[in-house]
Amino acid sequence: MLKYRLISFPLLIALGALMFCWKAGGFWIYTVIAPLALGLAVYEAAAMVQKINILSYPRITGLVAAVAALGALNGQRLLENFSLSMRIDLVLCSVAALLVLPALTLIFRKEGVLERIAGSAGVFFVFGVPLLAAVSCWLLMLPFEPLNIFKSGTVPGMLFLIAVSKMMDTGGYIFGMLSGKFLPGGNHKIAPSVSPKKSWEGFAGGLILTVLAACCFHWWGDLKLWWCVVTGVVLALGSFFGDLTESALKRRCDIKDSGNYIPGMGGALDVLDSFIYNGVLFIIMATVFYSKF
Repeated sequence: MLKYRLISFPLLIALGALMFCWKAGGFWIYTVIAPLALGLAVYEAAAMVQKINILSYPRITGLVAAVAALGALNGQRLLENFSLSMRIDLVLCSVAALLVLPALTLIFRKEGVLERIAGSAGVFFVFGVPLLAAVSCWLLMLPFEPLNIFKSGTVPGMLFLIAVSKMMDTGGYIFGMLSGKFLPGGNHKIAPSVSPKKSWEGFAGGLILTVLAACCFHWWGDLKLWWCVVTGVVLALGSFFGDLTESALKRRCDIKDSGNYIPGMGGALDVLDSFIYNGVLFIIMATVFYSKF
């Protein structure tokens, strides 16, 4: 697995660098990659829960999530050309379209349709909406005009979220592996029945690296130091529990990975599990608590 990660991880870093550094085309690359990744992650979640008899429509659920992400990222640009009455009509039409779904189930009267729709809705709200919040953090691209957190337009909020969140994964993996190999008697497991590889040593190492990564944005982007420290701790905990949540689901569904698209890492949900909670947490820390530090 390690050798495959050594291939996949640098490629993901290179893709991220291209999105953040290419000012002319980075956003458009993101609007292709992010909805696709979100759609795949939600599809994988819907497919997994079917193994524990929570019926759904995985492909449709994933498609809805991808379209929602695409709309969130491009909606502001599209709505700029709409009058107020056109925006109201759009909302009413969207609500009417949603009301068509229950009506169709009554027309066709297929057994299990209502259960599948309820299952799809549950998966979308449990996984799709929080991950959609993370995807939408690109809209906090700076200069952060309402908050003025990042100055000089040099540090996008999405870069902070990704770099800090994934540092917990990376640090936990490295320190957990090293402590398990070199400590007498091995490392100390946190929740072996849910995620056998997670250890307290890996958690501590990941937490330290996550806070250090957050503090780099203080030195680079002139963010408030205490906000970086506290946000680093919050995102480290969010990343850890996001990973633990997906691990518990995979253990319950008796599968190893959510998919096999990314060598050494698994599926899209395996990569995005750090953001199950962190998208919402980061938005709260940026919009509510920055001024308090």
